[in-house]
Amino acid sequence: MKRTIYYFSATGNSLHVSKSIAEILGDCALLSIPSLRQCETITADSEMVGFVFPLYYFGIPPMVSEFIQKIRMEKVKYSFVVVTSGMGRHVSSALRQADDLFAQKGRHLDAGFHVAMISSYIPLSDIPPTEKMHQKLAKADLKIQEIASTLLSEKPFREAEPFRVPLHAYHKFWKNHQLPHVHQKFFCTSSCTSCGTCEKVCPVNNIRMKDNKPQWLENCQECLACLHFCPAKSIEFGGRTKGRRRYHHPKVSVADIIRSK
Repeated sequence: MKRTIYYFSATGNSLHVSKSIAEILGDCALLSIPSLRQCETITADSEMVGFVFPLYYFGIPPMVSEFIQKIRMEKVKYSFVVVTSGMGRHVSSALRQADDLFAQKGRHLDAGFHVAMISSYIPLSDIPPTEKMHQKLAKADLKIQEIASTLLSEKPFREAEPFRVPLHAYHKFWKNHQLPHVHQKFFCTSSCTSCGTCEKVCPVNNIRMKDNKPQWLENCQECLACLHFCPAKSIEFGGRTKGRRRYHHPKVSVADIIRSK
């Protein structure tokens, strides 16, 4: 069976999950959602198709929602979603949203999973100490193996999201009322070296270098890739990121993220 995983990853968690699952499944193509987002039509030609992405404000990143709405899946026999986040299924409505998107296509989602990893949203909480971080990622790798085993069996499976209704409502509020203005929260300090890494990693090309400093435009996804991959740690977001650790999955490099665009 031919398989394809479409993924979006800002700081590497979802890319690592995608690569790990693809390796276990075999005969599995990996395609980056940011690299395809400008295509007018997208057709999945595999029998098994998966979508792997991070949780954004308890739901699906807008770019991923738009992609799922756009893609044609007439040939698909088995579909799945894997959501990466800092806390797992108890703070998610993503599978519920995926169900709704699939229903608009007259389809149903065959399997849905959550993988608890390291949250990169440091305006909310700092990155855990290194030892604790590696322990959590090792546990996540075990979960990835379990997911791949279920996918190989092609059995229906769905993890529950017990608070999906109120979380879905909050996600809609964020998307409609907060996200359009979020670019205004970014700024860089005097330690900026004008290297342009922030511009290169942005999945939606929302950053432009002007007078050797980054300028954020109005199409931000609030992924924070620019903040985490800045080699000088000169990018801040609001008033709570100063002094907090930066993060990317230890098996994913800045070059990997740039290539995935």
